[in-house]
Amino acid sequence: MNNRNNIKLETKVLATLVVDPDRLIDCTEIIGASTFSVYEHQQLFGVISDLYFKNTPVTIDSVDNELQRLGVKFNVYDIIGFADSGRAIANQCMILRELEVARNQINLGVKLATMGNDEKVDPLETNDLLIKETERITSLTDVSRPQSNVDLIKANTDRMEAASQTNGITGISTGFHDLDQVYGGRQKTDLIIKAGRPGMGKTAQALGEAYNMAIGGGCNVAFFSLEMGAEQLMQRLISLHTEIPLQTIRSGRLTSTEWSQYNAEVTELMGDNLTIVDDVYTLTNLRTRCKKMAMRGKLDVVFIDYLQLIVHKVDAGRSKANEVSEISRALKMMAKDLNIPVIALSQLNRSCETRADKKPMLSDLRESGSIEQDADIVEMVYRPEYYTDLNDDSGDLNGRAWVLIQKNRHGSTRDIEFSFNAECTKFETPKHHNHGQTPF
Repeated sequence: MNNRNNIKLETKVLATLVVDPDRLIDCTEIIGASTFSVYEHQQLFGVISDLYFKNTPVTIDSVDNELQRLGVKFNVYDIIGFADSGRAIANQCMILRELEVARNQINLGVKLATMGNDEKVDPLETNDLLIKETERITSLTDVSRPQSNVDLIKANTDRMEAASQTNGITGISTGFHDLDQVYGGRQKTDLIIKAGRPGMGKTAQALGEAYNMAIGGGCNVAFFSLEMGAEQLMQRLISLHTEIPLQTIRSGRLTSTEWSQYNAEVTELMGDNLTIVDDVYTLTNLRTRCKKMAMRGKLDVVFIDYLQLIVHKVDAGRSKANEVSEISRALKMMAKDLNIPVIALSQLNRSCETRADKKPMLSDLRESGSIEQDADIVEMVYRPEYYTDLNDDSGDLNGRAWVLIQKNRHGSTRDIEFSFNAECTKFETPKHHNHGQTPF
């Protein structure tokens, strides 16, 4: 469609809205003022929208008067003859949106060419612009309509029926019965923060979940490791899967029996359900990688180890709290946009170690305000034996660990007990549950 036809279509849509302003409801779900290529058309659409949503009568005179008040030189009477029945206005708006996308693509191409030919411009800066603008332009194609109550009730009914047939599991099973009973599995759009001090085993517990989801549940899992390399994580995964001690795997000093066990069982980890990513460090690249995987249908859940290591807008004078706040908010938005659970590990500050009671609290989260606010669920991984002299009479804590549910937007909070196999860094459901008072 050439430029003259584009302007003619814009004129037809605007004229129809002046004559029949109730059609605006169908249009605003698809287009905005920026959709129009002509400045006067942008202003006209803005005036029609403002008058309509302020419950002010939209007439030729009221629109013309408002344009004159704004200093916009445009005669509304000149376009009224272009109005049609309005039956096709939704399709006309979709065409205008597509033309808007095309204009943005052309403008981006010109800008990239200019920056690419400028020796003073850092190519990495150009690449950041490319990623950011690509996301913005892509978002222009996301034209969605709000779900009706009928749709929402049907979706909830379907979920309830599915839950009744799966022991209450409506999300992705963690592979840990007690956790699943609290949440019904990891739910889509949830941001889950799994926190702990160094040595508590938060990576091991998260890796156990990822393993259960991918190997046991057949889900597509991405595990982003910003701390350990992919080979180190795979060593842990092999130890968890084969139950051969981690140190033995690292040293390569396996017995003949262990080698036979290793060769027989390691092939089960060679599928692509669980993807370990250790070459992504920035928030922008993390989101881009996740979107690519989702577009290929290869992403059901994301793990990130860990939140404070994500790089985002390193500027002079910028506080870490502000950076973490933007990161946690972005991760929540990513969970909603991709319709998946996002589990982000987080460090705790040293406050708990200065107290007599070492049990962690929400306030122990580093830069806790934004993380606690954005998260749907906050869990603390806690092994009290780490702080205990096992030569005293507290030896009953040996090999015991807990996931403390400190926040649950969807329901109750409680402490879930696990057995911890230190040799394989493996969390397991304890053989003998103790649902009584916890020993801390």
